[in-house]
Amino acid sequence: MTDAPFIPARVIFVGGGTGGTVGPGIAIAERLLDLEPALKILFVCSDRSVDRRLLDPGGWSCVPTSARSPGVRPLPALRFVRGWIETRRQVREILADPIRSRVVALGGYVAPPAVREAVHRGVPVDLLNLDRVAGRANKWIANRADRILTAVPTDLPGSLSPVGVPLRRCVLPEGSPESSRVSLGLKPDRPTLLITGASQGAASIDRFLLDLIPRHVEWFDGWQVLHLASDDSVPRLEVEYSTSGIHAVVLPFLDRMGAAWTAADLAITRGGASSLAEVSASRTPSIVLPYPWHEDEHQLQNAAELEKSGAVVIRRDPAKGVAALTALESRLAILLRSADERARMKASFPPAGEDAAEVLARMILQPAPATN
Repeated sequence: MTDAPFIPARVIFVGGGTGGTVGPGIAIAERLLDLEPALKILFVCSDRSVDRRLLDPGGWSCVPTSARSPGVRPLPALRFVRGWIETRRQVREILADPIRSRVVALGGYVAPPAVREAVHRGVPVDLLNLDRVAGRANKWIANRADRILTAVPTDLPGSLSPVGVPLRRCVLPEGSPESSRVSLGLKPDRPTLLITGASQGAASIDRFLLDLIPRHVEWFDGWQVLHLASDDSVPRLEVEYSTSGIHAVVLPFLDRMGAAWTAADLAITRGGASSLAEVSASRTPSIVLPYPWHEDEHQLQNAAELEKSGAVVIRRDPAKGVAALTALESRLAILLRSADERARMKASFPPAGEDAAEVLARMILQPAPATN
């Protein structure tokens, strides 16, 4: 930790491996440059393609690392140790530059080794927490960070007041539903179902649609679909939609999520913090399917408040069994048929708050508190 407060000339965002980790960092970086155009921005990220998909379109400087999640089996454990050592070496080289730096940890497996090196070199660290139930990496970082910034109420002790989830400008609603649909290859005047497994797609959601469409194609009468799928599922989904006569656009990735949310009348989505913030910003009635294999069920907790307001409904992922599948199908059938129910959900979203990305950017630019 640092022993003297200062305002940074460079902000280094550390984290990666998922869009929900990198995306919020990009959102804050956009606002940082609005406030301080001369500020230097760098991302220390994973070597997974999802990070470059997000960072490359904006031209963000980045250093990919070989960091890996910890594992108990010999080979994953060895990869974790090697990744930890290499990531620390890369961050050590970055911080050898005497420019005044602040590290912002975005969570995930890339962040801990980078934070360890920053703390070792006396560089101030902010943790940005995005989930109500903090993950192992964030709990570890929280004990070493100068400040704990949080988007939502959290179980991390010592965190500052929640400010909301920062969103990139490209995911904010844009234009009219009609113009957004046309820009995405959809029909301008047809109600649209958006299906998204977030930045990496969701194979279980893709399988659900592949099974559902042949059995209940009549549910989709008058509808069109924008389906953001996992890479492996795209060809099969394109064939299924075409064979069933459903107008659909199937993509493995879409950076202009603002257009997708603007186009949508209804969505099926995961429950990551960023996905739910996009749902709220666009006021899109949604069925939230939390990732089914998280032990702490933090995506379920993320969506609880929106469900309580009536703006979304939470259902178990169909991979959890027949009961989960039946409950999901029942709710989807109702929402596809009932414009009144969709309108009620849309009206149930809470009022929009401040631009969380700008609030966080201003906090990061404030002098860090002095520590002993």
